[in-house]
Amino acid sequence: MEQINHEYHLEGILIKGRVRYKDSCPVKGAIVILEKLVPVYNEEVQEQKYEGTYLEHGLTNDQGEFCFSISDKMSSYKIKVFDNHHR
Repeated sequence: MEQINHEYHLEGILIKGRVRYKDSCPVKGAIVILEKLVPVYNEEVQEQKYEGTYLEHGLTNDQGEFCFSISDKMSSYKIKVFDNHHR
């Protein structure tokens, strides 16, 4: 039996970012949501759109940084940020 090695399926990808205010100060404790964009076909207008499906969330650290690990390299993602502190 031949063993096929598909290492590329095991490698994850990190999505990293930093959230800052307009004055460049970091946004601490902001809620960051990761969504996977899923195609949805609308029969009425015969058009394909994309809807976000929730994957996970996290909070920014003291430097405003966040990080997510994903394994599906072929999909598109959306990141949403919510700051409840409003400096």
